[in-house]
Amino acid sequence: MADYLQSKITTELQNLKTAQELLPIWTDNWGVEDFGLSIHSLGVTFLTLLGNHLGYVGVAEVPALPQGNYAYVGDNVRSDVVWFDKISHSPFLIAEFERYSKINDQPKLQSKVKNLLLAQHRWYETSEILLLAYWSKKLISSPEKSSLQQIINRGFETQAKERVKGSMKGQLLLLQFVMEENSNHLLYLSDIILRVN
Repeated sequence: MADYLQSKITTELQNLKTAQELLPIWTDNWGVEDFGLSIHSLGVTFLTLLGNHLGYVGVAEVPALPQGNYAYVGDNVRSDVVWFDKISHSPFLIAEFERYSKINDQPKLQSKVKNLLLAQHRWYETSEILLLAYWSKKLISSPEKSSLQQIINRGFETQAKERVKGSMKGQLLLLQFVMEENSNHLLYLSDIILRVN
């Protein structure tokens, strides 16, 4: 991916103002209760809307078709969000959105990265960006990115002992969505941070 395009996408993914414009429910004068999958629904909705806002075809809850070398290796994969390119019709970005509260949640994030890698393979490695977005209440320490990146680079072994190779294409981006409480004790989006380490 060209550096300017990568920079533009990364900047837009972190754009708090755009996030609050696309989803006003995320502003501090509105807010949402942390109930069930409410924050997950907002994250998936935002990433889908942002893809459309940037000129892609953003779609939520997209199953990766059983195709390619890893068609039937591992579990079925349904990505939280995929941005399709309007010309090639192929995925440009594949995203997962997950809750993260402490380092004990690292295995949960590793599982999401494995889903990203399998989806990447099943889409014939067309995606330029593999996005793991996670949300937390308040600003907390970030997960260990190196172990997540290693899954993308080196692959992994499924529970059935099937080997999945790493990806030759597709950069892993790690974004933290920081939620704070407003005066009504509802959560709103206060920051979006690109995690590089």
